Amino acid sequence: MVGRTLAKARMSRGLSVAQVAEATKLRRVLVEAIERDDFRPSGSEFYVISHLRMIAAVVGLDPNVVVMEFQRQHRIGA
Repeated sequence: MVGRTLAKARMSRGLSVAQVAEATKLRRVLVEAIERDDFRPSGSEFYVISHLRMIAAVVGLDPNVVVMEFQRQHRIGA
């Protein structure tokens, strides 16, 4: 799942959730929820995608690939 991928990338870069939250200006609880694949706190699909892009960039992943995977997993745009 996308959240697990983001969490693994964060840990492999030696970053804490707090550091990702600071870098993205997102609340820590929101980053934690996304890493658990709980996208409800993000609100609408627009915000989920925006949050995924920001986090992916900070943890060194291609934001476009992360968003496409999220969309595939949740059958968005199919």
